[in-house]
Amino acid sequence: MGGRPVPWPSTGALLTVFALALAVAPGSALAQLWTRLTGKRVRAWHRLGRLAARHPRFYQRWRARFLPGIIRRWIGPSAGAASVAMMPPPAGGTLADWLGNAGAADWLVPLLPGDQAAPELAGVIAAAAARYGDARILYWDEDVATPAGPGQPWLKPGWDPLLHRARDCLSGAAALHRASALAAVSRLPPLPADAAGLAELLAAMLADGAVPVHVPLVLTTRGAARAVPAHWPAHLGRHWPGWTISGQDHGFVHLSPPDPPLWPSVSIIIPTRDRADLLAACLGGLARLAYPAAVEIIVVDNGSREPAALALMADAAARGQVRLLRDDGPFNYSRLNNRAAALAQGDYLCLLNNDVEAQDGAWLGHLVRHAVQPGTGAVGARLLYPDGGIQHAGVAVGVGDAAGHIQRGEDPASAAHAAWHAVSRRVSAVTGACLLVSAADYRLVGGLDEAGFAVAFNDVDLCLRLRAAGRHNVYCAEATLVHAESRTRPSDNRPDQRARFQRELALLQTRWHTAAGGDPHHSPLFDRASEQCLLALA
Repeated sequence: MGGRPVPWPSTGALLTVFALALAVAPGSALAQLWTRLTGKRVRAWHRLGRLAARHPRFYQRWRARFLPGIIRRWIGPSAGAASVAMMPPPAGGTLADWLGNAGAADWLVPLLPGDQAAPELAGVIAAAAARYGDARILYWDEDVATPAGPGQPWLKPGWDPLLHRARDCLSGAAALHRASALAAVSRLPPLPADAAGLAELLAAMLADGAVPVHVPLVLTTRGAARAVPAHWPAHLGRHWPGWTISGQDHGFVHLSPPDPPLWPSVSIIIPTRDRADLLAACLGGLARLAYPAAVEIIVVDNGSREPAALALMADAAARGQVRLLRDDGPFNYSRLNNRAAALAQGDYLCLLNNDVEAQDGAWLGHLVRHAVQPGTGAVGARLLYPDGGIQHAGVAVGVGDAAGHIQRGEDPASAAHAAWHAVSRRVSAVTGACLLVSAADYRLVGGLDEAGFAVAFNDVDLCLRLRAAGRHNVYCAEATLVHAESRTRPSDNRPDQRARFQRELALLQTRWHTAAGGDPHHSPLFDRASEQCLLALA
């Protein structure tokens, strides 16, 4: 071993992962064993992990081999002094009775029928109560009992009110600070001791200012796969009036914010160079747009020379389809968008790549409904590759020590870790390939950073500056477009672009500490080296 640290936590863990990988793809697993023997240990370990994750029993092995150590490290040397009671709410009783019968317990865990708690749960809650002294609700991750053992894990992010509306993140997988719950229930009419009553109690605690704290550990196993409970639509109607359910899948509802009283005007900004085929498809998709307010399209021509592209833009401008802005300087994505934003007349700006094609006319309305909600910064769409795989479902900071597209390449219909690609939720950042933001907020944070991020990471930096200004960014799964991805910008891997990319990467890491910090909107149980939601093995 040469005294150097190895990336796997133990020899047993390495053997477990190698056995699973060998069963899935023997040739590839053996090739990675050779890579390990030649000294490329980190690369071999991550590639073996990706192979092992394809095994149908991978989660059961991960849960048995890796999760106990993760829980022990999370608890630490001291579990804390808080007392914890795990009590199923009494059938036919009230939540007030249940809370009153808990003796002197500081924290209560209302287990729902059929659910099982991990044996370490009480110790984890006590440790969390000591770590987060102001917490009033603690919640954690969960999985489902299946004939093959625990499966279908739901790894949750930090507290996200938007995700909670799509699926109850708390009931049955949360601990309540007993005094705070008693204070809330005392102001409510009698609540039944069931899932519907518990949802109302939790809503009252949220209204009182409790911000749930996430414990990133799988600590509850559900007796059956979670479906949208019968009481949830009515609960949503009471607490989020005007929000509409358009469907449900994977146990989540698709929930849309209400229409704004006055739809804002939007300026769509499209930087482009040559490639008339891409721009024609992009403009053709925008021709399908059905939006109830004014929309202007600003095409920023960055030095096109091809006659077909020049003719296309001239014709679109002559017909009033677009406003045309010419910029013959070196490619700088940030400058091109900033120049157009300075001239834009819309209340909102939509940054759109020339290789993005809309498939319907509703996508902009979906984005705007989220964007006009109080406190919202940037809103991004779900983008698919031409082959149907996910290109963008939100950006997680820290992936690859920089930032990565969550679930890149995943099948949109996949139920695995569906919360990360199938459901609208808060994220740290969204891609500038299709990004909506108010013109006022864009100006507030200074637009895109032309000097620091000419090509890469400018969208991530913009979103993080919006977050630092008190806004939250949103991934909107209901707005879907197709993205051919960076067909007209220079590749970061080209020899003449590598130095520029390394400068931009270094600036992102220095400014936002992406190489060291985690992402509150992404699970720390996922492998930081992968854009896919792969369970971490160390």
